[in-house]
Formats: sequence, C-alpha cells, structure tokens
Amino acid sequence: MKAAWAVLAAVVVSVPIMALPTRWSADPDPGITRYTVGTIGGAGTNMIIACPDGRGADVSVTVKGVIAPSDSPIGFRAANRTIVMRSNGNGLMETKSKANAQAFAELWQAVRAGNRLDISFTNGVSASLPLAGSARALPVSPCPVDYRPGKLNL
Repeated sequence: MKAAWAVLAAVVVSVPIMALPTRWSADPDPGITRYTVGTIGGAGTNMIIACPDGRGADVSVTVKGVIAPSDSPIGFRAANRTIVMRSNGNGLMETKSKANAQAFAELWQAVRAGNRLDISFTNGVSASLPLAGSARALPVSPCPVDYRPGKLNL
C-alpha cells in the first residue's frame, strides 16, 4: 500500500513538471506563424517569434510575467553569441530598423544552434529558456524582416 501511495505521489508531483513547455513549437495559423517556447501567461517566461504573412517578424519576450521594457535594449545569449535587439514603446522587438533586422537574423541562427537562451532586460530581470527542438521548429532561413534599404522604415 505504501508503494502505491509513493507512486501516486510521484505522479502527482511530476505532472506539473512534465506539463511545462520546454520545447520550441511552430504554430501556423492563417496569416501568421508563431514560434514559441516557455510558459505563456501569468508569471511565465517565454519567447514568441511572430512571422506574419506579408510583414516582417516581431519578437516578444516575457520574463517571470514581465514584458520587455519599452524603448530598451534586450540582451540574448545563445550558441556563444550575444545579440541585442531594441524594443519599441510596447516592449516588442520589431525588425523595422537595420540594427534589429540584422540582430534578428543572428538571433534566429543562434536559437537554432544553441542549447539554452539567456535573456536579460536592462532593469536586471533575466531568465533562461531551453532551446530543445528549436532546430526542428525553426526553418533554416529566418522569417522576412520589415527593414528594406532605401525604404522609409518607420
């Protein structure tokens, strides 16, 4: 009987751990594909790369329920590379600027090649996300960016 309780307790305790999304996933919807890792909502930590049809990619990051600070550099480290993207007024990293467009391509390749993604905000908030499955979920070529040389990139 004690053995049955021990097994039941182990299952109950391990269920939340097994339910944590620790692998990258690709979620294609009509008009947009989202590449996601982490826990969405609440005090979760996650990264979402949104690739809408006909528009450039955007990156959103939440660390322990806190979105990226607005108008701020956001640091990423994966595959022995350090990448910095600047967030907009809503904490979203758009690919409209030349710097963010270049950083996005580097981030994409680092995420595909790495084992862990370290994220840091200028306010000291930081976290790590696993990159298991990222090379399968993310295609070799990154999503298009909004930045176009010679185009008015607002």
